[in-house]
Amino acid sequence: MPSVLHQERPRACRPPSSRRTECLAALAALTAAALSADVFWRMPSTADATLCALGGARVYATDVTVNGAPGSLAAYAFGETPATLRTRLARQLNLPLPVGAGQGAALLTHARNNSMQRLLVLPAAAGLGGCVVLAFEQKLRAAASASREPPAWPDGLPALNATPRFTAFCAKTRTRFVTAASSDAPEDAARDAARALTGAGWTETPPGTPTFKLFVSGHKQCLLYANRANDSEGTLISLLQREGATP
Repeated sequence: MPSVLHQERPRACRPPSSRRTECLAALAALTAAALSADVFWRMPSTADATLCALGGARVYATDVTVNGAPGSLAAYAFGETPATLRTRLARQLNLPLPVGAGQGAALLTHARNNSMQRLLVLPAAAGLGGCVVLAFEQKLRAAASASREPPAWPDGLPALNATPRFTAFCAKTRTRFVTAASSDAPEDAARDAARALTGAGWTETPPGTPTFKLFVSGHKQCLLYANRANDSEGTLISLLQREGATP
């Protein structure tokens, strides 16, 4: 996928141990291209230290706004399944294990050392057998200020039948991200979201699954992912849109 991203080589916290890890680093780099921005290796942060300690290869980092307040975003590649990593992350952060997510993605929220972290675990595409973590982080004060009002649906993305949980925006590249809660099953939520996107002029493109889809519209690209969060929260549906080179 061509990209205007100024990208450095993946920075592994541990040396890659296998060809599969290299493929996952490439996958995360592809995710980074979808997030597209200048690369700043100015972390470590709390999330960075945790994910590196668990064997992640950090491939990308940039400044974003989260729910309208300042924050940061980094992407990491892992050579294990989302289910395995979710369990390890929950134990490392002393969080309850995510319920009902199966083999799909998961969103873990954690406050530590004056920092609010939202870790989105996404499965690797094309059967690579690993996963990618998108780590959104901001100061607790900024997160508290932003939480006083529900996040608005991002401009430029078709509104879905779902309630925004959090949003992120990179001003440098006009990249938008939203995770929203839906009462529908993941497959139904993804299907309805796909209809909304195609109705807004987007075209679905492979690869894709019933809960993971890619779309293009001119020079814009959009990733859609739906997963069962837990028994009480129902389905989480995430949209990531970038503007840049056509794939």
